[in-house]
Amino acid sequence: MLRIALLLGVLAIPTLAAAQSNDALPREFGCLSQSELRNDMHPSELARIVRACADEQRYDDAVQVYYTYSSYGLYDQQRVRDESAHVVLGELAQWMFAFLDRTTMTGIRASIDKMRDPSNPFFRATCIGIQTLGPPDYRPGYMIRYGLMPRKSDEDWKNAAFNSAAAWTKAVEEINGCPASI
Repeated sequence: MLRIALLLGVLAIPTLAAAQSNDALPREFGCLSQSELRNDMHPSELARIVRACADEQRYDDAVQVYYTYSSYGLYDQQRVRDESAHVVLGELAQWMFAFLDRTTMTGIRASIDKMRDPSNPFFRATCIGIQTLGPPDYRPGYMIRYGLMPRKSDEDWKNAAFNSAAAWTKAVEEINGCPASI
């Protein structure tokens, strides 16, 4: 019996590694602070981190990771040409905050209120954290797979007019309201 369990474990390792590398199976990190994030973490993973932080009542961490999630998702929307795929971000956002109790939602709202005030140090720290992390460094498979556009090649998901620097500026500054220079 032990041999069978070991064999199954050995056989599963390459499958799990491949799933992780192409983000088919989002990695679980638990609650992380913004400073622990990496730019290879895609929005479906960041959503799990937000949820874990909310569950642990680490509301400031939840909101900072949520703003990173938002920046990365908005960046990905600009580079994935299939607009039907963009719906995944709304569904992830609904999942993040579904079934949270009143106390948790009150704590999250208090942290969001700090983000709404550009003079608040929390707002500034969050924006610095996102800008320091920089744009995503992953293939947005979580979004590509969600789209309805027929696929003809492995690269046909790309928006031909995509400009990485402009997309990052739009995601961080224009949409999330972070200042251009901090």
